[in-house]
Amino acid sequence: MKRFQVLDGFRGICALSVAVYHMHIAQSFGEWAFFRNAHHMVSFFFVLSGFVMVHTYGQRLATTDQFRQFFITRTFRLYPLHVFVLLLAIALEFMKLGAEHAGIAFNQPSFTGQRAPEEIIPNLLLLQSWWPGFNPQSFNFPAWSISVEYYLYMIFAGILVCTPRFAMLIFLVITLTATACLSLGLAFLMEPALQGLSCFFAGVMTYQIYQVIQHKSIPRWLHTALEVVGICLTVNLLVSNADHKQIILMMSFCALMLIFSFEGGVISTLLKAGPFEKLGTLSYSIYMTHAMVLFAFTLAMLLVGKITGHAIVTYAGASPGPMLSFNNPVADNFLLLGLLTIIVGISTVSHRFIEQRGIEWGKRLSRRGRMTSAINPIKTVS
Repeated sequence: MKRFQVLDGFRGICALSVAVYHMHIAQSFGEWAFFRNAHHMVSFFFVLSGFVMVHTYGQRLATTDQFRQFFITRTFRLYPLHVFVLLLAIALEFMKLGAEHAGIAFNQPSFTGQRAPEEIIPNLLLLQSWWPGFNPQSFNFPAWSISVEYYLYMIFAGILVCTPRFAMLIFLVITLTATACLSLGLAFLMEPALQGLSCFFAGVMTYQIYQVIQHKSIPRWLHTALEVVGICLTVNLLVSNADHKQIILMMSFCALMLIFSFEGGVISTLLKAGPFEKLGTLSYSIYMTHAMVLFAFTLAMLLVGKITGHAIVTYAGASPGPMLSFNNPVADNFLLLGLLTIIVGISTVSHRFIEQRGIEWGKRLSRRGRMTSAINPIKTVS
């Protein structure tokens, strides 16, 4: 089965860009318009997931046993790292609580707001982005999209198993309905869930177009031209103030997915290089761990500021989170690069010891179920 190596490279770039978006370092390149709008790249993740899921499982989900295997492998793919980072977030709140008892006050008291104790169970069940009243940004806030994606997987697989003949029509109806609701402001579900439904199943439908045109012969120069134009248009849309920007970007991401699925141009060749391949491999760990790295670093800098009297962290201005700065452009850019290096380093460790092990556990459990079924077949009475 074909692996879309270039799309994996894009996944890594987007994960790092989202990490930079969550950093607010006053005089660094992280304040460029591109990175200030990088949160829209989560829609790219949803589109890519839909595209890859139907490519990988479109012909492999026909029975309840295959659904069981899918459920196990997808759960163990996402859940171990999610739970680990959630526990880390809770541990950091306990550290804040200890510091508060020692007389050190923070901008937000421990276990309040988006880190209130009642948000723990929704996070454990990955329901924080689905059920009204829960906070999608609670604890490890990037996990809001994992909450959406996990149940999108199950909806996707359930439809394929239950109604294979009409699955693609249902997927089309879902993406059109969710997109219309987002456009018209009809929030019958929480907006994060609608965003995921719209983009994920748009990715599924994009793959249907790919299947029709994948064998078309296109010269390399045209592939390259389409890649350049696709990236330029997407970046321009990303930094624009267009109406219905999220929906327009979704369509742009679908077009970009289609262009780069051929992997035929010069940019595709560059994205197959080792560093981009490595980033693609680490993308889930980068995405899931970066917020806690930033949170821990911010807490440390707050303590340093209280001890030294030199404020490195401020909460004033239009920034949605804490602003870090050494009041020097060179130092601020080195700080951003240093934090990115730490995030990639920690992600390398979490990928190896948590993410990969979770994948292996899922595969073993899935195989064990198949072996048990083979050893103990269901007996019928005639």
